[in-house]
Amino acid sequence: MSKIGVNERTEYHDKVDCRFIIIDNKPHLNEKGIDYICYWVDRLVLVTTNKNHVAYLLQEKYDNLDILFYDLLDLSILLSDMKEKYSAETITIQSGGTLNGKFLRDNLIDYVNVIMSPLLVGGKDTSTLIDGEAITSFEDLNNVKALQLIECNQLENSYIQLKYKVIK
Repeated sequence: MSKIGVNERTEYHDKVDCRFIIIDNKPHLNEKGIDYICYWVDRLVLVTTNKNHVAYLLQEKYDNLDILFYDLLDLSILLSDMKEKYSAETITIQSGGTLNGKFLRDNLIDYVNVIMSPLLVGGKDTSTLIDGEAITSFEDLNNVKALQLIECNQLENSYIQLKYKVIK
């Protein structure tokens, strides 16, 4: 069974009362993906540094699509804009290792919630929970973040949920 991405979805979910913030510069999302998300969520805030993102062509079609353009993306400014423009007090980040690493190194994460699956995947080019630049100097040790375990839960099918507070 192959995984179907948001750009290939054909069946729509019931609308959910939540806001999605998607950072998409390449773009990864195409018109079908944006269409799917706009029908699914209360509001889609698309963040991009790409002046030619396909989302600009869809702004008039969807009243729940907002685009935030930045010449250079600064995550602390983005979070300030989310609070100011959308009254966001809490944001759940679901991203890959590179963006996770950027949020963590910029001291923008207070808590980490990790779901461990009962699978082992490896390889030197396999993405991890925290990717980005490696520690190569003594000064880089300032980027290491200690975690304090708050909660550990055994879930169905041998999954484990770990909740941590980031020690700053």
